[in-house]
Amino acid sequence: MLAVPRQGRQWPGVARAAVTVALPGLSGVALGAGAVSTIATLGAFAVVYGEGRPYRVRWRTVAIVGAVLVALAGIGAAVGSGVHGSAGSALSPMALVLTMSVVVAACAFVVDALRLGAPGAFLMVLALEIASALPAVGVSVGETVAWTAIGAGTALVVAMSGVLVRPRTPERTAVAAAVAAVDAVLEDNSPVRRRAAVRDLHAAWQCLHDAGLVGSGHSLVRTLQVAHVRCATALHGVDHDGVDHDEATPEDDLQQQIPLRRPSIRYRLVRAAHPRGRSATVVVRLLVAGPVAGAVALGLGFGRPDWAVITAAMILHQGPDRILGTYRAAHRFVGTVLGLVLLVGLSWFDLRGVVLVVVLASAMAGIQAFLVRNYSLAMVFITPLAMLLGVLGTPVDLVAAASERFVETVVGVGVALAVLWGVLPRAHRRILSDADAQVSDTISRITRTTGAGELPELRRDLEFELHASTTAAITAAHTDAEWTRERWPEHRRLHELGYRILTAPRLPDRAR
Repeated sequence: MLAVPRQGRQWPGVARAAVTVALPGLSGVALGAGAVSTIATLGAFAVVYGEGRPYRVRWRTVAIVGAVLVALAGIGAAVGSGVHGSAGSALSPMALVLTMSVVVAACAFVVDALRLGAPGAFLMVLALEIASALPAVGVSVGETVAWTAIGAGTALVVAMSGVLVRPRTPERTAVAAAVAAVDAVLEDNSPVRRRAAVRDLHAAWQCLHDAGLVGSGHSLVRTLQVAHVRCATALHGVDHDGVDHDEATPEDDLQQQIPLRRPSIRYRLVRAAHPRGRSATVVVRLLVAGPVAGAVALGLGFGRPDWAVITAAMILHQGPDRILGTYRAAHRFVGTVLGLVLLVGLSWFDLRGVVLVVVLASAMAGIQAFLVRNYSLAMVFITPLAMLLGVLGTPVDLVAAASERFVETVVGVGVALAVLWGVLPRAHRRILSDADAQVSDTISRITRTTGAGELPELRRDLEFELHASTTAAITAAHTDAEWTRERWPEHRRLHELGYRILTAPRLPDRAR
């Protein structure tokens, strides 16, 4: 609840986030556009998705996310225009609730299927939610789309700003973080440090894969490989108590061999579409929680059901683990309350023009600094940003707005927890069984293959499935230790066989 993990240098990303909001905002104010120019913040969210990625792929990631944000802002503004239109033609507020529910389910499916990690679908749905409120303050759909596009274009320029000066900075940063994490494990082989080392090593290898350096003999590859071998040797020995490592932990996914590149996007999306899998569980829970939270908020007489929907969605969208989801719900509630306190403090200032832009840029910097490391602290900045941007300044009746946001947060948290624990309560069993079945199926395909050209792709698929199986095992162990213990021998046998195949010099004979 209180930890803020260190993740290497934070200030460059924080600075990029702030600049991406400030540039179009201040330019718009200078040119006479006024507060409407701050809508560019919706497109500026794209810069967050490029952080940590090599420049070789960063431009594509930021451009794609920017295009998605522009489209979602347009959808949100269009639906919001109907909801906030004249009494005779206004759409029911449930139209916005249902739109948000479908969008967050679709975005969460793609993010979970591709294993993109934080910030996931959060900022995408936030852009939709904020855009839906803008027609109420007189902003047209065209203005919303145009300024969001300007923000997305700024995000692309800022995200790529260092490529001409230090083109290998993302790769060097990732490798340095992994080496430091491994050194920490060798100094103190604690569970927290082991998890951090495995996470940072995998992130660094994928960074080098994305940069096209693996297999090139580059010095960064050699440095990372030495650290990787040192860490794998330390993790797979015996721990300080002299007890053999035999539990569901992330370090199961760290073996002596270099991690392979992720499978293709098509493979991951098709794999996630399996109805018994992890992504399907996330989607079902979101499609239940969104409409329920919105309907409850409307039933209580509140005019902004989107706040309840986004609260429930952001608790559920990052995976089916009920323990972690419960912590996330607590983070969401505490962070929102503190964010509302900050908003009340900001109301003492005249939040217009340059001052409003500076406040939003500072909030964006805070979001970038804490979104991955501590969700409650990130919510301290997200809450005022969303509320200020939705009305292009301080709400007219701040006390009423803050009170309504608080109650709808309570509704969203309550609905999310009820869905998390009550909808598909045994999903963890199905997910682990499905993940292990996929490992077994991939092993069978490897042993049956007769074409040497197919083996590299099958190896890559197998490693991906082994990672998915470990994640499923950890979730199951969190939720249902007794059941997980019963099926543990078969799970462990599959993993031992799978990693023997990955390390075998020849295939397929030795896989049997």
